[in-house]
Amino acid sequence: MRLIAGIVVMALALGGAGCSGQDVGAPCPAEGCGLQEMRTLPYTSPASVLRMMEVVTPDQDGSWPVVIVAHGFGQKRRYVRDWATGIAARGAVTYNVDWPTGSEELAERLACAVRVALDDAANHGADTSRFVFVGHSLGASVGAAVSLGGSTASADCAVADGDALPDAFVGYEGGYDLTEVAPEGVPVGADPYAQIGGNPDLVLRLLHGDAGVTVPMSASEDFAQALGDAGYDAELVVVKGGDHGSLSEGSPAQQAVVDQVTDLLNSL
Repeated sequence: MRLIAGIVVMALALGGAGCSGQDVGAPCPAEGCGLQEMRTLPYTSPASVLRMMEVVTPDQDGSWPVVIVAHGFGQKRRYVRDWATGIAARGAVTYNVDWPTGSEELAERLACAVRVALDDAANHGADTSRFVFVGHSLGASVGAAVSLGGSTASADCAVADGDALPDAFVGYEGGYDLTEVAPEGVPVGADPYAQIGGNPDLVLRLLHGDAGVTVPMSASEDFAQALGDAGYDAELVVVKGGDHGSLSEGSPAQQAVVDQVTDLLNSL
């Protein structure tokens, strides 16, 4: 219980707040594709309204790449919905996941959501060979660990097996050193530093706003340095005017995330 309390205290501090270069179908116009009606997808069995994803897809046919988006502590998927819709309009099947940020199963739940998203995307004709994970705050911290290969899926996952490692990761203002607030130990698979060395081809972009103080810039700087020292293609991207809690459409954070994901998808 002390471990969970430590992570909750940390997370409260952290969670305040395209078209591919390949020929994958009709490209989205400069103003973006229209979007199909959003659908919801459970990722555990039995299904739960607390463990669902919104699936956002361009309204044009195409073998679109895949993106999963994870919110921060104490939030719901609506907080990053504008990230998901903005990314989808650039040309991607996007999964916006609700996940239990106050649970010891932090990494297992996200790993399950990733696995189910990839399975669903493959069943709907998406290009699962190009897959990007996007996270905000605690979603970036734990998402980085999962992206590096740090966790198996939860026992109640709706998909029993399958490859669940992304090709690229975009994190916005993650507090990546979870050991600072969980001295008794971080939940299994949730510590991104402990997973460095896994998924060695992963491309990582750590975005950090210069207009807020909720998470210090050093959190992203230090993690980018550690990743670079280990041989990863990892970069810190400073978001001018970005802060921790302003995430809606047109905000510096939303625009930077959408642009960064689009650039990565174009390069995969």
